[in-house]
Amino acid sequence: MKTYRWQNSFQYFLIALQLLTILPVKLKEKPRALDEVNSTVFFPLVGFIIGILLFVMYLILRNYFSFWVTSAFILTGWIYLTGALHIDGLADTIDGLSGGKDKKEILAIMKDVRTGAKGTAAIVVLVLLKFSLLTQVVTSSTPQILMYIPLLSRWGILIGCFSVPYAREEGMGKSFSFPGYPQIIIATLIVILSGIFLLGAFFLAPLIGVAGFSLLFSLYLKRKIGGFTGDTLGALNEMGEVIALLISCFA
Repeated sequence: MKTYRWQNSFQYFLIALQLLTILPVKLKEKPRALDEVNSTVFFPLVGFIIGILLFVMYLILRNYFSFWVTSAFILTGWIYLTGALHIDGLADTIDGLSGGKDKKEILAIMKDVRTGAKGTAAIVVLVLLKFSLLTQVVTSSTPQILMYIPLLSRWGILIGCFSVPYAREEGMGKSFSFPGYPQIIIATLIVILSGIFLLGAFFLAPLIGVAGFSLLFSLYLKRKIGGFTGDTLGALNEMGEVIALLISCFA
């Protein structure tokens, strides 16, 4: 039975911030596995902080550069703030799923530090897609969606953790394999309230899209390798951001 200690909420937030960004965070002690589980409550909030920083970049850069250059800088900042952790997970996931014949082989390829041709291609396609979609977002009437997309995609990570088990016996993602109803409910409330504040009723379209994709992709992973890994959570985040960008551009 997982226990959430409300008096430790700020500590949980700092753990989430350390896990998902390169922002300097000083923890008093090494987090326990239970602390990392409880930190998932704040994954969307950390995404919101990333989104705010991206939106501030947009507000400043649009006054000095074209929307092409502004989009390029925003995308660079987006990658930098996360230390490219999720992009690396996407590359490893694509390499594993496309090159492995069974669970053991897929997981072994994902664990390999080298990036294959298909993983590299996935990164190139991802960056091109994000850049193209960002050029539409920064010229749209709702640029504030930049604050919502990183929040939403990190909520999608929780959907993956909650929907399927952890695929490995040990690994970086194992700490997130047991988020319970309290974590999911609190995180979802953060997503809904933030969406209403930023976008009004329009927040429902990207939310439904990301939730549906996260669930389907997680079920696919369960069939292929028995569940999720740290790499697949990174892939889920990156693909969730693309889904949200697509919906925001064309809905």
